[in-house]
Amino acid sequence: MRNLSFCSEKWDKRYALAFLIALICSIICGIVLCKFINYNAYLRNLAGDYVYNVFNFKNSNILLPHFLGDVLYFYIFFAIGYFTKFKYINLIFVFLRGLFFGVYTALIIMVGAFSGVIVIIFVFVPATLISLALCYFAGEFCIKADKKYCFFIPAALALIDLIIMALLVNVVFRVIIIIV
Repeated sequence: MRNLSFCSEKWDKRYALAFLIALICSIICGIVLCKFINYNAYLRNLAGDYVYNVFNFKNSNILLPHFLGDVLYFYIFFAIGYFTKFKYINLIFVFLRGLFFGVYTALIIMVGAFSGVIVIIFVFVPATLISLALCYFAGEFCIKADKKYCFFIPAALALIDLIIMALLVNVVFRVIIIIV
Protein backbone atom coordinates (compact mmCIF):
# COMPACT_ATOMS: atom_id res chain seq x y z
CA MET A 1 0.00 0.00 0.00
CA ARG A 2 2.92 2.38 0.47
CA ASN A 3 3.77 2.30 -3.22
CA LEU A 4 0.88 4.59 -4.10
CA SER A 5 0.60 6.53 -0.84
CA PHE A 6 0.61 10.28 -1.36
CA CYS A 7 -0.23 11.34 2.20
CA SER A 8 3.31 12.38 3.09
CA GLU A 9 3.82 14.46 -0.05
CA LYS A 10 3.59 18.25 0.14
CA TRP A 11 1.35 20.17 -2.21
CA ASP A 12 3.06 22.74 -4.39
CA LYS A 13 0.77 25.70 -3.70
CA ARG A 14 2.42 27.93 -6.28
CA TYR A 15 1.87 25.34 -9.01
CA ALA A 16 -1.77 24.87 -7.96
CA LEU A 17 -2.34 28.63 -8.03
CA ALA A 18 -0.63 28.98 -11.41
CA PHE A 19 -2.71 26.05 -12.70
CA LEU A 20 -5.95 27.76 -11.62
CA ILE A 21 -4.93 31.16 -12.99
CA ALA A 22 -3.95 29.67 -16.36
CA LEU A 23 -7.21 27.73 -16.49
CA ILE A 24 -9.41 30.73 -15.66
CA CYS A 25 -7.60 33.00 -18.14
CA SER A 26 -7.83 30.40 -20.89
CA ILE A 27 -11.55 29.83 -20.34
CA ILE A 28 -12.17 33.57 -20.59
CA CYS A 29 -10.06 33.74 -23.77
CA GLY A 30 -11.96 30.78 -25.23
CA ILE A 31 -15.33 32.39 -24.59
CA VAL A 32 -14.15 35.67 -26.12
CA LEU A 33 -12.62 33.94 -29.16
CA CYS A 34 -15.84 32.04 -29.79
CA LYS A 35 -17.22 35.12 -31.54
CA PHE A 36 -14.62 34.66 -34.28
CA ILE A 37 -14.75 30.88 -34.35
CA ASN A 38 -18.52 30.87 -34.78
CA TYR A 39 -17.99 31.43 -38.52
CA ASN A 40 -16.29 28.03 -38.86
CA ALA A 41 -18.89 25.54 -40.09
CA TYR A 42 -16.81 22.54 -39.06
CA LEU A 43 -16.73 23.53 -35.38
CA ARG A 44 -20.46 24.37 -35.41
CA ASN A 45 -21.18 20.92 -36.84
CA LEU A 46 -18.91 19.34 -34.23
CA ALA A 47 -20.80 21.06 -31.42
CA GLY A 48 -24.15 20.08 -32.93
CA ASP A 49 -23.01 16.47 -33.26
CA TYR A 50 -21.90 16.46 -29.62
CA VAL A 51 -25.33 17.59 -28.44
CA TYR A 52 -27.02 15.08 -30.76
CA ASN A 53 -24.84 12.19 -29.55
CA VAL A 54 -25.42 13.02 -25.89
CA PHE A 55 -29.18 13.23 -26.34
CA ASN A 56 -29.28 9.99 -28.33
CA PHE A 57 -26.82 8.19 -25.99
CA LYS A 58 -24.40 7.27 -28.76
CA ASN A 59 -21.61 6.44 -26.36
CA SER A 60 -18.90 5.39 -28.78
CA ASN A 61 -19.03 8.74 -30.59
CA ILE A 62 -18.56 10.60 -27.29
CA LEU A 63 -16.45 8.33 -25.12
CA LEU A 64 -13.75 7.19 -27.56
CA PRO A 65 -12.52 10.70 -28.51
CA HIS A 66 -12.72 11.75 -24.85
CA PHE A 67 -10.66 8.73 -23.79
CA LEU A 68 -8.01 9.21 -26.50
CA GLY A 69 -7.69 12.91 -25.70
CA ASP A 70 -7.32 12.14 -22.00
CA VAL A 71 -4.65 9.52 -22.62
CA LEU A 72 -2.71 12.03 -24.71
CA TYR A 73 -3.02 14.86 -22.19
CA PHE A 74 -2.31 12.69 -19.13
CA TYR A 75 0.84 11.25 -20.67
CA ILE A 76 1.98 14.72 -21.74
CA PHE A 77 1.50 16.01 -18.20
CA PHE A 78 3.21 12.94 -16.76
CA ALA A 79 6.13 13.08 -19.19
CA ILE A 80 6.80 16.75 -18.55
CA GLY A 81 6.58 16.27 -14.79
CA TYR A 82 8.62 13.06 -14.74
CA PHE A 83 11.40 13.76 -17.24
CA THR A 84 11.95 17.47 -16.63
CA LYS A 85 12.27 19.62 -13.57
CA PHE A 86 10.07 22.33 -15.12
CA LYS A 87 6.53 21.20 -14.39
CA TYR A 88 5.35 24.74 -15.10
CA ILE A 89 5.61 23.88 -18.82
CA ASN A 90 2.37 21.98 -18.21
CA LEU A 91 0.63 25.33 -17.90
CA ILE A 92 0.88 25.73 -21.68
CA PHE A 93 -1.23 22.60 -22.10
CA VAL A 94 -3.59 23.74 -19.34
CA PHE A 95 -4.07 26.95 -21.26
CA LEU A 96 -4.78 25.08 -24.50
CA ARG A 97 -7.19 22.71 -22.80
CA GLY A 98 -9.01 25.57 -21.09
CA LEU A 99 -9.12 27.53 -24.36
CA PHE A 100 -10.81 24.63 -26.15
CA PHE A 101 -13.10 24.18 -23.14
CA GLY A 102 -14.24 27.80 -23.33
CA VAL A 103 -14.71 27.70 -27.11
CA TYR A 104 -16.67 24.43 -27.08
CA THR A 105 -18.81 25.57 -24.17
CA ALA A 106 -19.84 28.72 -26.00
CA LEU A 107 -20.35 26.86 -29.29
CA ILE A 108 -22.48 24.14 -27.72
CA ILE A 109 -24.66 26.77 -26.09
CA MET A 110 -24.98 28.69 -29.38
CA VAL A 111 -25.75 25.61 -31.45
CA GLY A 112 -27.95 23.72 -29.02
CA ALA A 113 -29.80 26.55 -27.22
CA PHE A 114 -31.68 24.98 -24.27
CA SER A 115 -30.54 21.44 -25.03
CA GLY A 116 -26.98 22.72 -25.29
CA VAL A 117 -27.24 24.32 -21.86
CA ILE A 118 -28.47 21.03 -20.38
CA VAL A 119 -25.60 19.13 -22.03
CA ILE A 120 -23.10 21.72 -20.80
CA ILE A 121 -24.35 21.66 -17.21
CA PHE A 122 -24.71 17.92 -16.72
CA VAL A 123 -22.11 16.35 -19.03
CA PHE A 124 -19.51 18.61 -20.60
CA VAL A 125 -18.49 20.87 -17.70
CA PRO A 126 -18.27 18.12 -15.02
CA ALA A 127 -16.39 15.77 -17.36
CA THR A 128 -13.90 18.45 -18.38
CA LEU A 129 -13.32 19.69 -14.83
CA ILE A 130 -12.71 16.14 -13.60
CA SER A 131 -10.34 15.59 -16.51
CA LEU A 132 -8.44 18.78 -15.65
CA ALA A 133 -8.20 17.74 -12.00
CA LEU A 134 -6.77 14.40 -13.11
CA CYS A 135 -4.31 16.27 -15.36
CA TYR A 136 -3.15 18.18 -12.31
CA PHE A 137 -2.79 14.91 -10.41
CA ALA A 138 -0.84 13.33 -13.29
CA GLY A 139 1.56 16.25 -13.45
CA GLU A 140 2.02 16.69 -9.73
CA PHE A 141 1.91 13.31 -8.03
CA CYS A 142 2.60 10.56 -10.56
CA ILE A 143 6.31 11.23 -10.38
CA LYS A 144 6.28 10.41 -6.67
CA ALA A 145 4.82 6.91 -7.13
CA ASP A 146 6.87 3.74 -7.32
CA LYS A 147 8.86 3.53 -10.56
CA LYS A 148 7.28 0.18 -11.45
CA TYR A 149 3.79 1.66 -11.47
CA CYS A 150 4.28 5.28 -12.43
CA PHE A 151 4.12 4.70 -16.21
CA PHE A 152 0.70 3.03 -15.92
CA ILE A 153 -0.91 5.68 -13.71
CA PRO A 154 -1.83 8.08 -16.58
CA ALA A 155 -3.56 5.23 -18.44
CA ALA A 156 -5.41 4.26 -15.25
CA LEU A 157 -6.43 7.89 -14.76
CA ALA A 158 -7.76 8.01 -18.33
CA LEU A 159 -9.76 4.85 -17.67
CA ILE A 160 -11.18 6.35 -14.47
CA ASP A 161 -12.14 9.49 -16.38
CA LEU A 162 -13.77 7.38 -19.09
CA ILE A 163 -15.87 5.58 -16.48
CA ILE A 164 -16.91 8.89 -14.92
CA MET A 165 -17.85 10.29 -18.35
CA ALA A 166 -19.88 7.16 -19.12
CA LEU A 167 -21.70 7.53 -15.79
CA LEU A 168 -22.41 11.20 -16.49
CA VAL A 169 -23.89 10.42 -19.91
CA ASN A 170 -25.70 7.18 -19.16
CA VAL A 171 -26.88 7.68 -15.58
CA VAL A 172 -26.98 11.36 -14.63
CA PHE A 173 -28.11 12.67 -18.01
CA ARG A 174 -30.78 9.96 -18.41
CA VAL A 175 -32.21 10.83 -15.02
CA ILE A 176 -32.29 14.50 -15.97
CA ILE A 177 -34.00 13.70 -19.29
CA ILE A 178 -36.60 11.60 -17.49
CA ILE A 179 -37.28 14.41 -15.02
CA VAL A 180 -37.52 17.08 -17.71
